[in-house]
Amino acid sequence: MLGALILPAVFPARAAEKTGNAAETIPDVQHRPNGQLVVQPGSSVDKRLTVSAVSVSQWNRGTTSPGTIVAEPSRNVTVLPPATGRIIDMTVKIGDHVQVGDELAHILSADVAQATADEIKARADLDLARRTFNRTQGVLAAGGGTTRDLEAARTALTEAGAEEDRAQTKLDYLSASTTDSGVMTLKSPIEGDVSAVNATAGMNITDITQPLIVVTSIDEVWAVADVPERDIAGLALGQPVNLSMPAFPDKIFHSTVSGITPIMQPDAQVLHVRVILPNLDGKLHPNMYASMTIMEPEPATLSVPQSALLMNNDAVTVFVQVRPHTFERRAVQIIYDDGDNCRVLSGLTPGEQIVTSGAILLNDD
Repeated sequence: MLGALILPAVFPARAAEKTGNAAETIPDVQHRPNGQLVVQPGSSVDKRLTVSAVSVSQWNRGTTSPGTIVAEPSRNVTVLPPATGRIIDMTVKIGDHVQVGDELAHILSADVAQATADEIKARADLDLARRTFNRTQGVLAAGGGTTRDLEAARTALTEAGAEEDRAQTKLDYLSASTTDSGVMTLKSPIEGDVSAVNATAGMNITDITQPLIVVTSIDEVWAVADVPERDIAGLALGQPVNLSMPAFPDKIFHSTVSGITPIMQPDAQVLHVRVILPNLDGKLHPNMYASMTIMEPEPATLSVPQSALLMNNDAVTVFVQVRPHTFERRAVQIIYDDGDNCRVLSGLTPGEQIVTSGAILLNDD
């Protein structure tokens, strides 16, 4: 995690060369009484120095929790029988892809037969009430009959209409029609894949709470993880999330926090956190493992490369360029992070120029 610590080193001034009465050559690095160092322009030291500005960076602290991929509840539908009866046939099997309204099974039911008969009778009563109302209305217009007769016919028509609506609504609830008396047809409520079939032809249905078929769409899935209480201080909707999965070791999935349960789980002291993942290629499957890292941004801080740091008498220092080719040593407080850079807590200001490569050539302590 920590970059290599640079140990103190001494860069000797270039040895004086004398030829006859020639004076000593100017050293590459000159020390001034105020502690500043002056590097001879064009010298070998000058050519090996790299100077860069101190930058401001946004850092993220990641909180990682184990999680799983789950099907989105609204895209995972359990189909229940609306009435008791006997299964005539199952028209799908596990793995089949179905569209909205596709037939899944046919069930012969006495309840459906009764509902079909009720709807046929209600329709006939409505037709009779409508014809009676029209006839009474015609008689009254021709000067015969009474207004009371017309009002009675209107009331009967209204009641017959309401009864026919009730009977038709019950047929719709039972997923049946009057074309096949006593047979209800289970249809898929969503587009997706059949993930479970718990019935077979000839089976009697006595419990209408028993699931028959499960249809699941995984075009979009959730990743759900349990975040411990110690890590929830900065947890919020919209935070960036990175996900890694054993099935895809070289890939990172990116999303944001889309939901946080409001109640802490009392047994493990965790909050359930979920994110939404598009899955149009169908490669993510419910119950896969996923490691969820929630990125929590921290305040912007100064950033310098670790190559600029020097260790001197248990202090961390850098060389700051105060003028062209003129440098001074500066003690800094830093926080090491993964990667090539580290955060600076004190000692530098944004925009200052520091030696980021070759600083060891100036280090003579």
